Formats: sequence, structure tokens, C-alpha cells
Amino acid sequence: MSKKKTFNCSKCKSADVTATATGIRFIKSLPVGTKKTSFCVQMHRVRCHDCDSYLMEKLSFISSSKSRITKVLERHIIELRAHMCIQSLAKYFKLNWHTVKAVEKTYLSKKYSKVPLKHISSIGIDEIHMGKRIGDKGYLTIVRDLKSGATLFVGKGKKGECLDGFMKKLKSSKANIEFVAVDLAPSFTAWIKVNLPQSIIVYDHFHVIKLMNDRLNKVRRRISRELEDEDKGEIKGLRWKFNRNNEDLEETAQAEIKQCCSLFSELGITYALKEALRRIYRIKDLVFVENALQYWCEKADCSGVPELISMAKTIRKHAAGILAFWKTKITSAIMEGFNNKIGWLTRQAYGYRDEEYLILKIFDLPNLKTSKTL
Repeated sequence: MSKKKTFNCSKCKSADVTATATGIRFIKSLPVGTKKTSFCVQMHRVRCHDCDSYLMEKLSFISSSKSRITKVLERHIIELRAHMCIQSLAKYFKLNWHTVKAVEKTYLSKKYSKVPLKHISSIGIDEIHMGKRIGDKGYLTIVRDLKSGATLFVGKGKKGECLDGFMKKLKSSKANIEFVAVDLAPSFTAWIKVNLPQSIIVYDHFHVIKLMNDRLNKVRRRISRELEDEDKGEIKGLRWKFNRNNEDLEETAQAEIKQCCSLFSELGITYALKEALRRIYRIKDLVFVENALQYWCEKADCSGVPELISMAKTIRKHAAGILAFWKTKITSAIMEGFNNKIGWLTRQAYGYRDEEYLILKIFDLPNLKTSKTL
């Protein structure tokens, strides 16, 4: 173990300091072959007489004064992290699990401390439920660039207020947001109208059909509650078959749906209008689309089914955003696919207790392939 003779203040670089030995530290480095490698260093606490700071001495081969591994080892951990899980890396380098995680967390914190927004023109906003321990009531709101797929912001909660931090970053970057793809949640729509009044709101077909499927499920559940126990067999277990596209169902499933719709008229009308709404999205001419949606709403009003009347009211209220899908050809399908990827991320790690670490992993998720182990 060599002794260091000269010291400088790590804050102001002054040589007018007093160094006090604090003890021996073993700093682990990359193994040489099968042999462990460590540096044995006499550490000192340095008192600067110029800036009056009192800090541990700074070593050039470690990233911080508290580090117990070298920068070289940290770089290898980051490089291998894309191919190995934290537990495997900890076992391979004979490190503590928390040490490996801290190395990656520090790296991601520096990498995503500033996300460039200046040239962003179209964004997608969507919320995802992560469990009670994460976010505000278990929800995170994610903003992504619809062109590159990059994660731009992660907010806690599912209300418009959770995006205020993103708005501050947008103003400082002077970005011009032209299009915002979002679901039909009123909180996000209200926030966009207040904070991004010049942007065009786009409700794509996925969210409209998803909302229609929700209305269909409400009709199915309402009818099921009104039936006697012995009669519920005709409608039980058909939820996912009702939600799927009719042409994607097998013949037996189509027969079950047809029989159920003939037995329960309200369900039959709702299912028929759901399929009719899907067919509208095959139309390319905007004028025909406007007429088709107007006709669909009239049929829904005349059906007498409360859920359909509610759906028609929603379509009329959000007509501009729904029609913007045909005008802009912008879709938020990338957001829904990303939500599935987040689900894969949490399953790989058996959940996350560290909220900050999870958010950093979400920022880094577009760079990962789901075939890799996290």
C-alpha cells in the first residue's frame, strides 16, 4: 500500500489543506482471470482552509468518495446489464445486489437528467396502473414522442395536474407541439386545452373502440344481474368473445355470440352497433365518415339502450378529436404497445419497490428489446 504525500481540496482545488487519515478501504476492480482484484487504499478526510470545506479525498479511479468499486468495473456492469439480470451480475462479480442496482441507477439518472424537447412536434399521453406502491394511487402518466418513441416525461397520477412538470420543461425548451394523441379521459383533454390550446387533440380508433367495448360489457353485466342464476349460463364467460372482432372469432364462438344476441335484444343491438362503429374506421373519405358517425349516433339514440345513448353523447362531445384521426393519420397505438412493454418490465423484475428506479427504467425502456433479461 503506497502513501499519498500531497492533497488538494476536491471542491476548490486549493493545496492549503489538512489531511487526516480515516482508515483503510478495499476498492474492488475487474478480476484478472479467475483472481479477485482489489486496491487497498489509505483514505483521508481533507479540511480546506480556503473554502472551509471538510470532505473525503477524491480518487481518480472511483466515481464518488463513497464508492467501493472502480470506474472500470462500473462500466463493465453497465455494458453487461443489457444481457444479464442484477442478481446474475452480482453473483458474477461477487458484489452485493444493491451495489449493482445503485451503479445502474446512477448511470440512468445522469443519462436522463435532461431529456431534449426542442424538436418534438407530436406527443402521446397515456396512464398505466402500476400497483398501490407506485405513483399516485398506483397510476403513472407517461408522455412519449410519437415519431421516435422516446419517453419524454413520467408523472405520478392520472390527472392533468401530474403533467405540470412536463409543461414547465416544454416552455423552457420552446417546443411547438402540433398534435397530442390521447384517450378520451376528460382530465387530460381539459389539461391540453388549457396548456396547449394550439395543439390538435387526436382520439384514435383504439380508444374509441375500447370505450365502446366497455359500454358493451356494461350492458352484458346489467343483463346478467337481472337474470336468475339458472339462466346466467347463456351469457357467462362471453366477455372476451364480445370484445374481439367478429371476423377473428372461430365459428363456434360466432355461433355463441349470435345465439346470445338473439336471446337478449339489448345486447344484440349493442353488439351490432359496436361492429358498425368498427366498420366506420374502414372508410377513408372524411365526408362519409362524418355522415356515418352522425347516423350511428342517431341509431344509438333510437335504440333506447342507456349505455348506447351515453356512447353517442361521448362521440358528439369529442367529434373534433375523433375526426382528427382521419385528418392527421396519427395514432397512439405506440402508447398502448409501450404499456404492454412496461408490464413485461415489471414481470421480469417481479415488481419494483424503488419508484425512482422504476421511472428511470421506463425512460430507458424504448432502448431495450423484450427478449433481453432485466
